Amino acid sequence: MENNYQLSRIHNYIHDLMSREEMHALEREALEDPFLQDAIDGYRMQQGVDAKQLSLLQQRLAARVDSLAGERSKRFYSWQRLAVGMAAGVMFLIVCILILMRYLPNQNTADLTEVEIMSVKEYVVQVIPSAGDAQPVQGWQHLEGRIAKGLENNIVEEGEKHVRLLFDERGKLTVSNVRNGLLNQIFEEEEWKGKEAVFSLKVNAKK
Repeated sequence: MENNYQLSRIHNYIHDLMSREEMHALEREALEDPFLQDAIDGYRMQQGVDAKQLSLLQQRLAARVDSLAGERSKRFYSWQRLAVGMAAGVMFLIVCILILMRYLPNQNTADLTEVEIMSVKEYVVQVIPSAGDAQPVQGWQHLEGRIAKGLENNIVEEGEKHVRLLFDERGKLTVSNVRNGLLNQIFEEEEWKGKEAVFSLKVNAKK
């Protein structure tokens, strides 16, 4: 039916049986479709066209119309698939960003909590000599600072302790009533002069 309509339009166009608006419309279509222009030119050149020729022309015109429709359909669906793919990619990216935004603050909070828990634990140390002739070569204040530094980040029983240390002639520790191995290590590494040191050791966490 469509093909008969096209042939009828071409016939009316050639024989000036169309209005000016209809002629202009057909001419615009011919500019976009070279085959239609060829059909118009061929129809104009033929003085007598039999039914077989019209049928062949009709079939060629129908094939051309179907071909153009198929190409347009392919282009449409290709762009449609591309648009759907791009939309899916954008959605995936947005979801990833939302997941990261939700996870990173929690991770930062966890890191901050871990840092707070692992912050340096410091102690205030005070040494009060009470008896004995021995003392640190570099003084009691130096011993206080060394003990405080050595106890950092260690769990130590707080409070006051009574300490009694004995040394040999070379100033090496031989006897200690302290049961804390870390403190005894500090006492052993410290340089002493004298044979006996008796003092109170106060250890409290720094606030």
